Amino acid sequence: MPAKSKKSEDTRKKIYRLIAILRKLDSRERCTPASLAEHFNVTDRTIQRDIEVLNSAGFSIFFDKESNTYRFTNPDYTLRDLEINKDELVVLLFGKQLAHSLGKPFEKAYQSLLKKVRTETGRQTRDKVKKIEERRQFWVDIEPVEGFEKIETQYNMIVAAMDKGKGVEIVYKAMKNQEETKRNLSPYGLFLHQGMFYVIGYCHLRKAIRVFAMDCIKDIKLTEKSYVIPGDFKLEEYFKTGWNMLRYGEPVEVVLEFDKTYARWIKRKKWHPTQVIEEQKDGSIIFKVTVQGTKELKWWTYHWIPYCKILSPPELRKEAVEEMRTMLEVYGRDA
Repeated sequence: MPAKSKKSEDTRKKIYRLIAILRKLDSRERCTPASLAEHFNVTDRTIQRDIEVLNSAGFSIFFDKESNTYRFTNPDYTLRDLEINKDELVVLLFGKQLAHSLGKPFEKAYQSLLKKVRTETGRQTRDKVKKIEERRQFWVDIEPVEGFEKIETQYNMIVAAMDKGKGVEIVYKAMKNQEETKRNLSPYGLFLHQGMFYVIGYCHLRKAIRVFAMDCIKDIKLTEKSYVIPGDFKLEEYFKTGWNMLRYGEPVEVVLEFDKTYARWIKRKKWHPTQVIEEQKDGSIIFKVTVQGTKELKWWTYHWIPYCKILSPPELRKEAVEEMRTMLEVYGRDA
């Protein structure tokens, strides 16, 4: 390999020297021409040329004759200043509330992030971050996670399993029948829904993708069985075919009718990727959607009673009628 030329070596040293000068100025060290020349073993004239190069590169540096030192022209300037803009501040505000809602470990992580922002940025950004901590100008309607410490072991084990590509063995206690089953699970992801954490993955007992509530996992341990998440699996795509979180069975088209009283509330929002809205002459609307699993959609229609009517499929309409009759019987006892 040919030896490096003296010119190449001098250029490399100059680049390192320029970077080092910037770091010294940024840390607010006392930088006199003599101290810099001595530190880098060059002449005062070389340091002066270095400062000229930095100024031409956009770093505004001046020589304070009174103190005989080089300084940044703007006393608040720093190489570390992230210059957080208004939109980024909004994200930090949302992040603060989200971390608080997720539970203490996430809130602690967020505070650690803010500490780094305060440490690694200049005065202007630090002032902006301080305002974030003092004010609460935005609110996100997220159900907070209560008692995260009760599922922290399960959560950490699932995260470790996904990091290592190893399966877990769990003892799961179903909410409906309280039956406990031992299962081997290849976790694909974690998600938060209505203040509860869930893990989704391949259940080797059922030989299918299943969702498990973290608080229903009564025991968990890491196994040595390796797995790979299928390349075509996307967490956000998986739930699109259901109404909300539940997904089961074959796709079914559900047709609803909303009267004109609440039609505008339905039209103002995209409730599902497959929705189709047909406006009627009397101001009512026909709402069509195709979902895998109708249970959550049925529960959603109850929110709009008596202004919503299930038109099809007939079995879903019959199911809703039977539940409403039961509800009337329950309330009729106290009438």
